[in-house]
Amino acid sequence: MDLAQKTNEQSTDLVSAHAEFQSHLPYMGLSRGSLTMQQEKFIQLIVSGMTIAAAGRGAGYASRSSAYEAHKAPSVQQAIEYYREEMRETVKFTTQNAHMMYMEAYNSSANATEMKTTTDSLVKLHGLAAPDNATQVNININGTKQLERMTDEDLLKIAGKDINYLEPKSD
Repeated sequence: MDLAQKTNEQSTDLVSAHAEFQSHLPYMGLSRGSLTMQQEKFIQLIVSGMTIAAAGRGAGYASRSSAYEAHKAPSVQQAIEYYREEMRETVKFTTQNAHMMYMEAYNSSANATEMKTTTDSLVKLHGLAAPDNATQVNININGTKQLERMTDEDLLKIAGKDINYLEPKSD
């Protein structure tokens, strides 16, 4: 491909991106001509995931501060918010979606192990598993003795129990 063809192709891409952006302006609440081509490019780079500074460089702003100033413009903010809202509507993944996917996985399970794994995932998804309410005791010991080497009497003292705690009692 020669240089003239490549330049012509880039120009066509730029015009089609501009036309696409312009078609969204009424939905953004903006009028035609309220944004420059540079601002349009800047907005598209930000909503694609770039930082303000990187988008500013990509759109041709002279400095980081000019990119931040461009970002503060009300029309730019309005357009960015529009595109972010569009993305939110596009990516709506709910508990119901996850439930349906788990049910499909369950129905296509090859064996009981896969069925159990899917069931466990469904239980976790819907919060049906009762949390473990067992009391846990954490003991921090400052000293040189290690627990394995301690006598039962010393361990009972650390746990706050009497020495007779382990002795069986007759009723």
